[in-house]
Amino acid sequence: MQKTDRLYYTDCYLRVFEANVLAAEPTAGGVRVYLDRTAFYPESGGQPHDRGMISGIPVLDVIDEGEVIAHVLQRSPQGARIVGEIDWARRFDHMQQHTGQHILSAAFERIGGYKTLSFHLGSEISTIDLDSDRLARRQMDEAEERANGIIFENHEVVILFRPAAEANALGLRRATQREGDVRLVEIPDFDLSACGGTHVNRTGAVGMVLVRKFERLKGLTRVEFVCGHRALKAARADYAVLTESARLFSAAVENVPALITKQGEELRAAWRAREKLVKRLVEYEARALWADTPERNGRRVVRRIFAAEDYEEAKMLAHALSRQPTTVALIAVKGKPAALFFAQTPGGAQDMGSILRQTLAPIGGKGGGTRDFAQGGGLDEARLEEALSVAEALL
Repeated sequence: MQKTDRLYYTDCYLRVFEANVLAAEPTAGGVRVYLDRTAFYPESGGQPHDRGMISGIPVLDVIDEGEVIAHVLQRSPQGARIVGEIDWARRFDHMQQHTGQHILSAAFERIGGYKTLSFHLGSEISTIDLDSDRLARRQMDEAEERANGIIFENHEVVILFRPAAEANALGLRRATQREGDVRLVEIPDFDLSACGGTHVNRTGAVGMVLVRKFERLKGLTRVEFVCGHRALKAARADYAVLTESARLFSAAVENVPALITKQGEELRAAWRAREKLVKRLVEYEARALWADTPERNGRRVVRRIFAAEDYEEAKMLAHALSRQPTTVALIAVKGKPAALFFAQTPGGAQDMGSILRQTLAPIGGKGGGTRDFAQGGGLDEARLEEALSVAEALL
């Protein structure tokens, strides 16, 4: 089949084009249409494929098959001549993100020699992986400043074609392994990369690049960023959250971080105080339950079912009861799924882990533990009374 002429290689701004249909082959969910020329970009190099229309039929996918490009449509177009229309909003967004990635990657390399290992252009955010896990906020800010400086200076973005050997000799940011002629994207005196993607023709069209966050992984740092209109939307959304937070605090925007810090400290202090009170109450409750439970066969068996929201208190009560003399605690907690806590005074005659497993075997659920304390879950809360009865019978 005739090689596809990739129009986007030389004109990324081409929105409408005409072409001849070379072939149409059935495929899952539709048909693969092959053209003699196309402006549709196939998914490649971390950049998603273009969308749009071919003679009024939506383009579902664009696949690079080496020498040719397949356009996946729901049905074949009529006639041998088609008109292709690129979804321009999507295309230009990808042009902004991809060119912004080149600029940001070059900025990281220039500020500290950090090389980009991979690039992913997502529907909301884009990421690059850098070859070091030692980057911090300072490097993020420095690279972001450097990148935006190049954008604001509105440098020309030049498309070149050179033989691979010659291209590598020109000092590519990352050497190419391709053979034959290689497509290069150059920002003069700043970056030169081998790339088949779509790009804006001047850096100013990127708008700006905004680093959203970064995380250190094993041996690398992943940087999330947005460019152009995505950066505008992100800034608007961030400011909306900030102003709403300020309204809720009845404070100025600039005071919100300090207020959140203060409230967080107060909340942690309140939780610590609450925990102390709950522990005291649980100890009192354990003593009261122990006193109200008659002794049989030299021990007291305390049974109780708690509501789902009292899970932590129920677990604490099981431990507190085990601190009473000659006691076995059979505690259940409602929920979806429900839970069980079995405990005994240390050194007691029973094996709580074994009792729990035998209890759950006929009714479902799983769990285990030590001789003196065991817990389980995964059972239906409607069978909690049955479970406690089975456990008490096993004693």
